[in-house]
Amino acid sequence: MALIGTLAVTAGALVASTAIATAQDAEAAAAPAVDDDSSIIELFEWNWNSIAEECDDFLGASGYTHIKISPPQEHILATDTDTPDNWWIQYQPVSYKLDSRLGTRAEFTNMVDTCAAQGVGIVADVVINHMAAGSTATRYGQAGSEYRQFDYPAAGYDASNFHNTGSSYCEIADYSDRWQVQNCHLVGLNDLATEQDHVRATIAAYLQDLVDIGVVGFRVDASKHMPAADLENIFSRVDGNPYVTHEVIYIQGSNEPILPSEYYGSGTVQQFDYSRWMRNHFAGDSKASYLLDLGESWGLSPDELAQVFVQNHDTPRGGDANQYLDYFTGGDDYLLANAYMMAHDYGVPAQMSDYSYGNKDQGPNLVGDANSNVADVDCDAITGRWACQHRGPYFAGMAGFRAAVAGTAVNNPWHNDENAFGFGRGSAGYIVINAENSSVSDTFTTSLPAGEYCDVIGGGAVTVDSGGAFTATVGAKRALAIHIGAPAGGDCEGTGGPSQPGGEACVEVSVNATTWLGQEVHLIGSIGELGSWNAANAPKLSADDYPVWRGTVELPAGTAFEYKYVKVAPDGALEWESGGNRTFTAPASGGQGCAALDDIWRG
Repeated sequence: MALIGTLAVTAGALVASTAIATAQDAEAAAAPAVDDDSSIIELFEWNWNSIAEECDDFLGASGYTHIKISPPQEHILATDTDTPDNWWIQYQPVSYKLDSRLGTRAEFTNMVDTCAAQGVGIVADVVINHMAAGSTATRYGQAGSEYRQFDYPAAGYDASNFHNTGSSYCEIADYSDRWQVQNCHLVGLNDLATEQDHVRATIAAYLQDLVDIGVVGFRVDASKHMPAADLENIFSRVDGNPYVTHEVIYIQGSNEPILPSEYYGSGTVQQFDYSRWMRNHFAGDSKASYLLDLGESWGLSPDELAQVFVQNHDTPRGGDANQYLDYFTGGDDYLLANAYMMAHDYGVPAQMSDYSYGNKDQGPNLVGDANSNVADVDCDAITGRWACQHRGPYFAGMAGFRAAVAGTAVNNPWHNDENAFGFGRGSAGYIVINAENSSVSDTFTTSLPAGEYCDVIGGGAVTVDSGGAFTATVGAKRALAIHIGAPAGGDCEGTGGPSQPGGEACVEVSVNATTWLGQEVHLIGSIGELGSWNAANAPKLSADDYPVWRGTVELPAGTAFEYKYVKVAPDGALEWESGGNRTFTAPASGGQGCAALDDIWRG
């Protein structure tokens, strides 16, 4: 089934000249392939125009080699769900048209070309196990394509292309039953019969379309719900040798029968055990220094078949979120885990740039109503709820580190037998990670040439002597990283991207809250700047735009904190909003502009 649109041109000379120009443009804008030294940043739910702009403004010079994007195909309307403000409609395909709330086909193509011109490749999240959940009633997707349960005309599927329709309908109830996992429907999502030639050919045509546009890789959603042989057949039909990583959620010691190793025939596999260990060793009971030995011997996939992450879009939003670290609640432990992952030589790392949310279903900022497009992101003056953490030193600083140490192996390990450790990468870089609650001081041996280097995480210069050693003090819950790509040249401010730790970052606050005459609204939280939960010291907001109370606060850059709103009466009586504490992380530095807290009082 041909999914690629064509344009008929009658003038032969025009066709020839256009083909030559297109070939030259494609050659000039070839994006890098994913390899062992690559680093991926997931720009979750960013629209195509914003990604293209970020490639031009920042990512091209950051050290990141690839961007993982949200699924690009047409999806259901948000208003056809019980919770219209959600993110997971992207994972309910209606057709394989490249027309979604993230942008049009033309905008998608421009994004791929723009990023390729900056040396950054696109890895697309692809949803090929299932089609959208739906009733027997006719509905329409984001681009207007008609669909109903087991019938998706724009994709070329009817009821004969799905597993277990009619009286044989089943949903997955037992994940220890291989047949159920790969033949029943996943929470109502209609399970495609990927053993059928028509289904395989249709999916392969979609993937080929993306490759032909310039996409260099895929993250395959829900891979374990498809037999490995089906995926091998599908990807054998796709030219261009794209990078593939499979979502095969497997936890050591579980009784699930489907193993990551089954999928090595068509790609790499995401390592969920790795992510859990990041939490265990940085925020749990296990020593962080044990991570010096992390690798295949821990029961993980071989290095060349592993894709690793501390957080992806699912982990903080799922039922077992407490098993993983995430940006908004993980604080310094989360940042240290990311620094370790980017510095170590196991697997291809993917970091995530997220947005804040009031509940785990909440989608990104939109330009209008629930069915409108996703709003633009501006990391120079943070807009909406996006955090833009990829511009910070534990992200972009370490992407630059990874680029500088490409082709080297871990060497010169150091540790204190507890939660502080360090290691080198050949003669190109060295990192010290201190997960202790107090500072550590020592002399560290490296293979770096003598000279002065910028610490791309903490700022400041580090002097390496003629024997390759340097002496340093690393603060509690902090890291230090130096590499040959960041020599000290006098001023080390600004290394590791435009955001540096330390200093102040502004947060613009607004909350819609009705009060009676004389009551005031204060922002109160877990850090001193927010009163340390003492309302008398918590900043008061302005009622100039009542019922919206507003204010701007200066907070320690990069600090994670908990907060709530409290109404204070003239006599000092307090009325706290209901529910649990809210969480947020201040921008990595004031250089990113003000972040925004935009809330509604919880009565």
